[in-house]
Amino acid sequence: MENRVVHSFKRNEAEEVRISIGAYKDKTYLDVRVYFRMEKGSDWAPTKKGITIPLELVSDLAEGLRLAKAEMGLMANA
Repeated sequence: MENRVVHSFKRNEAEEVRISIGAYKDKTYLDVRVYFRMEKGSDWAPTKKGITIPLELVSDLAEGLRLAKAEMGLMANA
């Protein structure tokens, strides 16, 4: 399986975050990684900034993000 980008968003003019699904040694992984480009119009390249987690831990990551989002909502209302 080739890595397939399922979502991406700009972090700033030179960086974007990509969420992709891929496989390695017959195991499926989720990758959340920062990509950059040196100058406008050049190709995007991956950085070391990111995480790769096995499929069985994706629910744990989603729960952590949900809790963080809820906590940040509470902080914004304080």
